[in-house]
Amino acid sequence: MARLNLRRVLGWLLLAFALLLVITGLGITEFRTVEAVTFGLLTKALAFQLHSLLWIPFLAILACHVLLSCRAGKREKD
Repeated sequence: MARLNLRRVLGWLLLAFALLLVITGLGITEFRTVEAVTFGLLTKALAFQLHSLLWIPFLAILACHVLLSCRAGKREKD
């Protein structure tokens, strides 16, 4: 049961980080639009900083999510 909760939490975290990566990526390429939508909160410089920092935790969460899913699938198969 604890593994199911951990997998669920990792899935939601992965979704949140993926959305943040997309939004910050758009903040870099389409900075005028994103600045207007966020009322100037997410500037191009801040989007670039966040985008550069988010990829490491994103990859760590992705790896944990995939490993737990593979282990669960292997257990169900046996």
